[in-house]
Amino acid sequence: MAPQDFPGLEDAINDALAKDEPGSAVSSLEVLEGGHSGITLAAKKADNYGVAEVVIKVAPYGRPPKGRHNVLRQAHILDSLMDVDGVVIPRVLTRGSGEWTFYVMERCAGEATEPVLDSSTRVFDHDVVRARAEAAARMLGMLHRQPITTVPGADSETPDIEAELARWAKVAAAAYEDDAPDISALPNALRATMPSTVEAPVLVHGDYRLGNVLFDGVRPTGIIDWEIWTATTPGVDLGWFLAFCDPNLFPGIGTPVEGMPTADELLKTYYSAGAARIADIDWFHAFGRFKLAAVMAHNLRRHREGRHVDPFQEQLPPTIAALINSARSILDGGR
Repeated sequence: MAPQDFPGLEDAINDALAKDEPGSAVSSLEVLEGGHSGITLAAKKADNYGVAEVVIKVAPYGRPPKGRHNVLRQAHILDSLMDVDGVVIPRVLTRGSGEWTFYVMERCAGEATEPVLDSSTRVFDHDVVRARAEAAARMLGMLHRQPITTVPGADSETPDIEAELARWAKVAAAAYEDDAPDISALPNALRATMPSTVEAPVLVHGDYRLGNVLFDGVRPTGIIDWEIWTATTPGVDLGWFLAFCDPNLFPGIGTPVEGMPTADELLKTYYSAGAARIADIDWFHAFGRFKLAAVMAHNLRRHREGRHVDPFQEQLPPTIAALINSARSILDGGR
């Protein structure tokens, strides 16, 4: 996509800004490279104080904003978290709906990296890796300790882990068996070992990992990409986050990174922030690995069928197999 693919969007944004921030306007819209989370644009916003960079999340033109394209739902949760102690998120500046549905937020300083997956193209200072991972774990704990009743629109009912498992089992079922050997057996194995009770619902980001937390040096500046936030048991976020910090799960596409804390160390940091303890954390370790294998296998199939061509996907089979094997080992009593 290019800026010319968004006719009328700049005018729509400036009309919204005229109401929320009189005297300000955006210009120089461009597609934000490297994003895989909906339509994301960068722009310049000028006002009486100068010029600043902003980020714009946009739903597809003329379509009702649904699912991960429901950008106003994302803006809503950012508004709700603006004053939560210890949790940093971008500030929403304005929003609008109509032919274009969008919101504009400040662009937080720094970078978002995934050390285990990015270490083949850059060198990470091991003290920075440790500090960022610990800060992310601590901030997740602070997010999860917030009463769900403080989040307008969030469901405070008992989490339905069976429904969560069924959702991802459907994704896994779409994979080619050769690309994800034995993944079809994991839903039943997870169902058979599912915790009888789970922790009360909290606000769950849904894709919480280092690659979705911006850092300026070692200082976190913003959690981004809230497309799939929900209210459910906290282990769902934890299992996903900790999987991305384990270099053993990504053969061929990830490498060990000096300074990365162990899962147990990150859990200790998470709990130190006041979050409730997860009674059956091993099950959520396995569930996180299963989800990640399902997503990768699904994306690989889309690539092979030409629906979203990305040669990088060809490197995924060893990682998919490692994730499946690790999940199976955990469920069998190993780690």
